[in-house]
Amino acid sequence: MKLFRAGHWWPFGLLLMLLLIVAVDIVRGRTSEKLKVTLPHGGTLVGRYLHSFSGRGILAFLGVPYAKPPVGELRFKAPVPFGGWTGERGAILDAPLCTQRDPYRRDVQISGVEDCLQLNVYVPERPEADEGSLPVMVFFHGGGWQCGSGTRNFYGPDFLLDHDVIYIGANFRLGPLGFLSTEQEDCPGNNGLKDQNLVLRWIQANIASFGGNPGLVTVFGESAGGASGTYHMMSPLSEGLFHRVISQSGVNLDSWAQPTHPGVARKRAVQLGEMLGCTQGRQQNFREMVRCLRQVSAEDVTKAFYGFFVWDTDPMIPFPPVVEPDLPGAFITKHPREEYEPHGLSLPWMTGLTLDEGALKSASLINLPELRASLNENWNQALPISLNYDHHEEPGRQDAITAAINRFYFNDRKLVKETEQNLTNLYTDAWFLAGMDEYLHIRLKGDKRRTGSRAGPTYVYLFAQRTAASFTEIFEGGKENYYGVCHAEELQFLFPIAKDLFVTAIPTPEELQIRRVLTKLWVNFARTGNPTPDPVDDAIPRWPQAKGFPLTYLRIGSLDPTKQALLAVESGLFEERAAFWRDLKAHHSPQHIAAKDEL
Repeated sequence: MKLFRAGHWWPFGLLLMLLLIVAVDIVRGRTSEKLKVTLPHGGTLVGRYLHSFSGRGILAFLGVPYAKPPVGELRFKAPVPFGGWTGERGAILDAPLCTQRDPYRRDVQISGVEDCLQLNVYVPERPEADEGSLPVMVFFHGGGWQCGSGTRNFYGPDFLLDHDVIYIGANFRLGPLGFLSTEQEDCPGNNGLKDQNLVLRWIQANIASFGGNPGLVTVFGESAGGASGTYHMMSPLSEGLFHRVISQSGVNLDSWAQPTHPGVARKRAVQLGEMLGCTQGRQQNFREMVRCLRQVSAEDVTKAFYGFFVWDTDPMIPFPPVVEPDLPGAFITKHPREEYEPHGLSLPWMTGLTLDEGALKSASLINLPELRASLNENWNQALPISLNYDHHEEPGRQDAITAAINRFYFNDRKLVKETEQNLTNLYTDAWFLAGMDEYLHIRLKGDKRRTGSRAGPTYVYLFAQRTAASFTEIFEGGKENYYGVCHAEELQFLFPIAKDLFVTAIPTPEELQIRRVLTKLWVNFARTGNPTPDPVDDAIPRWPQAKGFPLTYLRIGSLDPTKQALLAVESGLFEERAAFWRDLKAHHSPQHIAAKDEL
């Protein structure tokens, strides 16, 4: 068949000409003055044009470096600012992932690169309200400080940029590359959190060039990202760099997020060295051990990650933050139980949980027969490891905690069909509720070690929307059964991630309403410090501050919208379950138990 028969060339030529005109317009658009931003150091970023979910224009600046590549001698060290450049620099390609291995998906693939310390800036093309500089929201992703990314592919601007706000997603180092610590000067640790701190400093120095307000910066994050926000609230390095915090499903007193108990980080550093042929740590020669580890490929350092799991994929986070030696540049030098937000206490703070956070773990234990059998067969050994109370060394303490858990959650029946939801509740409470409850008691009730600062406005939510796509599909829960409103479920209402992760996801009308409400609440909080300022949207009830116990909170979503409102203000959040863990003190160290905090 001939493509260009006589009489057919003219229509085809016209179409080709039109395509060329469109292509020229696209190129011009990409190089228009709107997409050029000159930073204070004199160099210029050239971004690209995107659209929000509703079709609003977005000026996107992708893959912007904020730190020098943390490779070679800079590996295992605090980040170094990237510095300036001359002329124009393209900012149209997403940053690569930081080197990582994802234990939550139980795969063995290593992805990403070390040269990953970049961020994305998304700016509304035409803000609806001409009110001067825009509020700034910077997102620190979850993933247990061991996987995830702040890139557009993970957490794009499609929903948030339907509002007048500048949104920033950022990468930071993960796993041992970001959190290895010898608890000494040669490698004190917390480099992933120091990366985040440098992101906040970059914002202060540069965001005004994008039309953003450096005096109105909100840190928000989920899981480890939420816990990161509370770490910045207590770190002297981050003082003055932000003004609001949203901690979704994570605070620094969660059992997996609090600093490792003394000596644990150093022991794991030595173990990593031995696994990779850097055995100097046996002789306490940590400087040489770290020097040796710098010669090992980033892939091999990350690949060794699974060697730290004792039962299944637990302890869930082998390389969490640490209490550093009191040296210049330290991120934190005290445990969160010992120093309560010296500068962050007065800031507006929002926090909350999903209804069934624990499905993150329980879905695979319920769904995979071999894991279910292993849990029941190794109950007394697995629970202390999985629930993070295996640090207790006094005789009988771990067994006493396990026995109390058995009685409270299972009536001594372990995991059977009738106790599957109980297992989900157990992980919800041990991994998320207990830490949030303790944190809120400190913030709202205070104790004798307070400096006298008054807590800022505090807002608590419970996300309870059943979704067409559930994250339990990622966490080995399968697609046949429903395990509840899982950990991370609310993220698909803030970012367009479901379309990439769940091919069967079709949002319901209720889910579309929740998306509209959730983004509005979050942006309102970033703008004013109040998620429901005047005038209140008729579809959203006024969200009151939490000022004491029982907690007043906003339930966002409904398991069955035909039987209960989609949003409602309620009182008393899992009170009996929270009290159980408050009394048990399973995650405290002996010295913190001895301190007898008066909460």
